[in-house]
Amino acid sequence: MANITSQQLLQAARDLDKPEFTRADLAKKLGTERGELRDAFKGARREGAIEKTGEDADGKGRFRLTAV
Repeated sequence: MANITSQQLLQAARDLDKPEFTRADLAKKLGTERGELRDAFKGARREGAIEKTGEDADGKGRFRLTAV
């Protein structure tokens, strides 16, 4: 299992260069599975660096960076 940090996750989100993204977008960018991002994602949300903006038509969460 990959050990992705919240800082790596945030950098991947910045590198996506789009205003909103899904967990799947970040996993693809980092070359890992969505489930392996759980701890890093929770940390980034707890820090207030990522916030949920809603859900797409498939019910998947959409997020955005709050701190760049």
